[in-house]
Amino acid sequence: MSDVKYDGEYVLTADGSKDFGEISSEIAEVIKRQSGKIRLRIGVQNNNIGDYGEKHIERPERLNQLKMSGFDNARDFISYTCKNFDEIYSSGKRLMLTKTDGGYTCVIELKPLDDGEFYDVITGLISRRKSIENKLAKEKIRLLWQKPKQP
Repeated sequence: MSDVKYDGEYVLTADGSKDFGEISSEIAEVIKRQSGKIRLRIGVQNNNIGDYGEKHIERPERLNQLKMSGFDNARDFISYTCKNFDEIYSSGKRLMLTKTDGGYTCVIELKPLDDGEFYDVITGLISRRKSIENKLAKEKIRLLWQKPKQP
């Protein structure tokens, strides 16, 4: 485990980049959204609507959940999910990336910047796959893209 480092308001990946992953131009064409890098800001957590970023993801109950799933911090969780996502869902203007391992699913919610420069990580969580499926169905969140199955 390495210490988390920052560049201004941005959290850096373990290798020192601001970019945790990306929505490639090929995927963007399929989902009819902008392409762009994915970045994590330090953010805020005040228990209000509008909380986002590392501080929001690392609130005590969520950080315990991440640690029980093998992640030391939000940085490592976001990095893993952004590099390995299986699906992209539409939540209005926002996107949700998911990565399922066994019966558990990592979920990250992204908001595109208005200028199209990159996607901002709003929040992230780990939950049982069935709970995620129920939430997606209840909120009518639709699947936009799914990673092709390996032969």
